[in-house]
Amino acid sequence: MPSRAAARLTCILALATVLSACGDRSAPAAAGGAADSARSGPSGADGAPYGGTAVVAINGDLDFANPLVSALRWAQEINRYALFLPLIDYGPELEYRPRLAERWELLGDTGVVFHLRRGVRWSDGVPVTAWDASFTFERAKAPETAYPNSDYFAGWTSAEVVDSYTVRFHFRPHAEPLAGLPFLPVVPKHALDSVPPARLRQAAFNHRPVTDGPFRFVSYRANDRWTFEANPDFPAALGGRPHLDRLIVRIIPENSAQVVAVQAGDVDLATAPPAREFRALAAKPGLRGIVKPARQLSFIAWNAKRPQLADPRVRRAFAMGIDRPQILKVLRDGYGELAAGPIGAYHWAYDATLPPLPYAPDSARALLAAAGYADRDSDGTLEDAAGRALGFELLIPAGNDVSRNLAELVRAQLGRLGVRVTTREAEAKTFFADITSPARRFDAALLGYEADFRLNMRDQFHSAALGAPFQLASYRNPEVDRILDSTAVITDRARAVPLWHRFQAILRAEQPWTFLYFYPDLFLVNRRLQGTDMDIRGAFVNVADWWVAEPAGR
Repeated sequence: MPSRAAARLTCILALATVLSACGDRSAPAAAGGAADSARSGPSGADGAPYGGTAVVAINGDLDFANPLVSALRWAQEINRYALFLPLIDYGPELEYRPRLAERWELLGDTGVVFHLRRGVRWSDGVPVTAWDASFTFERAKAPETAYPNSDYFAGWTSAEVVDSYTVRFHFRPHAEPLAGLPFLPVVPKHALDSVPPARLRQAAFNHRPVTDGPFRFVSYRANDRWTFEANPDFPAALGGRPHLDRLIVRIIPENSAQVVAVQAGDVDLATAPPAREFRALAAKPGLRGIVKPARQLSFIAWNAKRPQLADPRVRRAFAMGIDRPQILKVLRDGYGELAAGPIGAYHWAYDATLPPLPYAPDSARALLAAAGYADRDSDGTLEDAAGRALGFELLIPAGNDVSRNLAELVRAQLGRLGVRVTTREAEAKTFFADITSPARRFDAALLGYEADFRLNMRDQFHSAALGAPFQLASYRNPEVDRILDSTAVITDRARAVPLWHRFQAILRAEQPWTFLYFYPDLFLVNRRLQGTDMDIRGAFVNVADWWVAEPAGR
């Protein structure tokens, strides 16, 4: 579904420093494979051939090929790993390593200087310079841009171009100041500086980008496909041109349709195979499965602007009335772990002593009674003292079987408590607009959230972010505000841990989101596609190294 806002629609909001990366674990599969159109070319130093096309199926259109405004998970990954270069990125052990910048120096705890590689060019031939890096920072900081991860740079104050290939950033002392840079690729100043920040979401660039990554933009058909081609001029120091000639991203909303396409050989990688069928599908000849460690959380966001949902007792009752163990077993075949809050077990701030809320319908009924709800007319639905029925509309992304089935389970389970639940499906862009607009055009929304490697929950839960796009729940708690203000400047993890534990306990009690479960990525791959060494950084982290094999007998 919203790496912040959702859908995932997955929400890419900001989260977490992960302590270790995990490799691709492929499920067993028999040899074989469907016919393909791969073209063998000269092999690279790793022995993999050049040539051919790989087709990836995702279940919602990419929003924008523009890192400044893109909020959807796959769009952010493709921007970061295929189309654009960040100054630095994360290595396999989540260490910082050079990318567009070949080196850098920290200026104590108040700044950093980056020295950019020479010879990197935009796809229109213009050199990539420090002016681009400065421009990207300035646009990300501008409130009118509404950059989805603006809090990465909350402590950053200014950018200074020293020369064409050197840029200096200044910031106030704060926790993990470089952690956001791998998630903000540099964009071309000359292609975007004529677009006012408030108009960046309408820029023609977003669907015809000028890029500097291993792939270049070729074409776009709305709600159908994006086509990218290898950048033949990608610097050797960064790996050189990709193995693939072309990368096609197809939009196939239905999970079952993705499976049909990968089995037929029309798609090489399906990003949303049904979890309940995954083990059997991965064992089929010509296919293999990948269980990729991930930082994803499935949750329901409650809109506290709705009077009935403003009461934390009601939200907590709903959470305790949802049988999350059953949902995890039925819908994901056990792939996942129940969540107590928004911080996963992989993170140093996770509170292992805090259990997830239990499934406890009797306790849920008691909480609703304490909040003033009773079945006053014996129709099976709870009402408040004024006779208003207790219920809500659950917004879900269109075309997603898992979300649809999960919503039906929630409807049935809460219905047994006397809560009237209806559902509404929305296409990804409408979904995103409804949950992030100032009007907050939803009661409750089923979302997926992908944490990044920096723990920062201000955009999601601080009252200063009320009205901003990603404070979805319109949540207020002064103690949470104080915790988030304090942890933003504490650089000593030992001092920060008790605060983060208290934060998790408050959210567990008040449920601005109902935390369902953390879950890994499940991918189904045609065996002709090789080199997909995914890890917790992302599915496309090494897309430049993917290659396609000749079919048997060719």
